[in-house]
Amino acid sequence: MGALPLSLKELAKKLKVEYSGNGDLIITHVCGLDSLQAGGLAYLSSPGGITSVPTPAGMSRQVSTTVDEINSSQVALVVSPEVQHAEHNLIISADPLATHVAATKLLNPAKPRIPGFTKKSGIHPSAVVSKSAKLGKNVIVGPKVVIYDGVRIGENTILHAGVVIMSDVVIGADCTFYPNAVVQDRSEIGDRVILQSGAVIGSDGHGYFQREGVNRKIPQLGIVRLENDVEVGACTTIDRARFRTTIIKQGSKLDNQVQIAHNVSLGEQALVSAQSAVGGSVKAGHHLIMGGQSGIRDNVIVGNNVTAVARAVITANTQDKEVLGGMPGRPVSQWRQLQSLINRLAELFDRVRKLESRHESE
Repeated sequence: MGALPLSLKELAKKLKVEYSGNGDLIITHVCGLDSLQAGGLAYLSSPGGITSVPTPAGMSRQVSTTVDEINSSQVALVVSPEVQHAEHNLIISADPLATHVAATKLLNPAKPRIPGFTKKSGIHPSAVVSKSAKLGKNVIVGPKVVIYDGVRIGENTILHAGVVIMSDVVIGADCTFYPNAVVQDRSEIGDRVILQSGAVIGSDGHGYFQREGVNRKIPQLGIVRLENDVEVGACTTIDRARFRTTIIKQGSKLDNQVQIAHNVSLGEQALVSAQSAVGGSVKAGHHLIMGGQSGIRDNVIVGNNVTAVARAVITANTQDKEVLGGMPGRPVSQWRQLQSLINRLAELFDRVRKLESRHESE
């Protein structure tokens, strides 16, 4: 993906923000403050960070400098309105991070690279596409993609190499599915959904019962629905419901290697970190946050704006805005107190032994 250089003036105009400094400076890439190179655009998370970028005048007063050292005349910074400095090239924004992200997209326009052909749209010769499938305008189907009967795909969607779309799946517009993602029968995918490599949507839920010591499979007859703007990480699995729908609601983002069990309803704008798991039939409200390797037990109802810190397990229904830690999950302040006590157990046992020994000697 090649960068598209823009002058500071042009970039600010496209971002619909003000700038100060050298409007003719060519911005070639975005970066962090710790990796600034000539033509770079970084953003400040706090106004004090501007002191980390030396000015030419400041460098001339140093005892020695290196030839490759970058100064403020060669780079630009996205800053909040209260930051003003005549020796820096600045893009001024009420939300520097959001503006930096927007600049990233402008400087790095998405250009899907599908090996084997250079068309802006079309089906690769090695793809297998059912005659009954309906593809919208500008859909790109990469090498070795397989599309089953009855599939419908919206315009501008990109299916990279090895993607498999099974029967009667409905996919919206402007989606991107990376290599080897799989969407199983009758799943429903909204607009602007991203599936990273190896994601599996609509696999069977873990439904079994035992008779005479033998595990017997319970048919999983439902579907999975991903609403608009959902992103599913690499090797993440979302199970179809037993009867009705497993649903991931609008704007939710699932990290790599996440497991969502059958019948789950995950609310809008969830953020689920890697190696986390949500048990069957969980109903979670909007803006759920799950730290790495955290979990939710099956059949739990989770409120809105709930956070499970890393490795926490939510085992009971919650209220809104709870922050939980540990196993079982409990208010994080209480969990931290317990962890502090656990760390003192050796000391406390030693004190008890000494008291017992003193009592026995009296």
